[in-house]
Amino acid sequence: MLPHEVETLELPDKFVYWVRERHDIFIRKEVQKLEPPWTNDTILQTYFFTNPYRENDKVTRWVKANIRDPLDNTPQVVFAVAAFRWFNWIPTGVLFNKHNLLVEWDTNKAIDLLHEHNSTGEKVFTGAFTISPSGSRKPKIERVCEDYIQPIWEDRESIFEELMACTTLRNGWKVFRDNYQGFGGSGFMAYEITCDFRYTYVLSNSTDVNTWSNPGPGAKRGLNRLLGRPIKTRLSNKEYQEKSAKLLNYTNKKLGDRYPTCEMREIEHSLCEFDKYMRALDIGAGRLSAGKMKRKYKYANI
Repeated sequence: MLPHEVETLELPDKFVYWVRERHDIFIRKEVQKLEPPWTNDTILQTYFFTNPYRENDKVTRWVKANIRDPLDNTPQVVFAVAAFRWFNWIPTGVLFNKHNLLVEWDTNKAIDLLHEHNSTGEKVFTGAFTISPSGSRKPKIERVCEDYIQPIWEDRESIFEELMACTTLRNGWKVFRDNYQGFGGSGFMAYEITCDFRYTYVLSNSTDVNTWSNPGPGAKRGLNRLLGRPIKTRLSNKEYQEKSAKLLNYTNKKLGDRYPTCEMREIEHSLCEFDKYMRALDIGAGRLSAGKMKRKYKYANI
């Protein structure tokens, strides 16, 4: 659809449209191997949006193939996922796997390798999210390896036992958020690795995949848009979860059998991207309150 056609849809159907069209772009590019453009939606042609299904993201596909699947059904999968996601950069994962550091962690060796890698001009960390120094003046590599990863390595056996006793994603998330430096605050990093564990035997049987997620600011803005409210309207956690669960049911019904079934993770993530999409619609309509879209898409990273 063209943006002016999307404008005519009801708000919930705008959301479903975004999920459907963004996933179709992924299929046309990655599965069917078609040439661009993969959509006639000029907003999706112009700006960068991640997949509605996290499992289709490039880095997550690498994690599945190189960490989760090889280590699934083993306790090692917990530490390996938790360590890699601090960097979330495939070349760093390749470097770690080459030296077996995701299975046999050595902080000093990891620091030396990362600095050597970085000295050649290579990136070490993703630019997709910000890692807080938590008040430390240590260089970022030392901070992450010494203060965020080393404690997980030391407690890996007890962490594994705690996770295996969890019956929900939320409780698995709390294992990290409540106990380990770097995973607290909004719980963003704890949430990222918990979403990986959902696809391993550790948390595959979680009972709350359709009732709980950990929303960030973008997801809350997106939900407020769907509710027809100012985007800064405060949402309680209870209201967010209840409204998102209803949106989940509506979305899956509208998507039908042609598309993968969404869980609350997909709704949370897609609400964040939907907020960006709606901002772009506002820009196209000339509404000055829209703000700026920062990241342009150049047919490189779908």
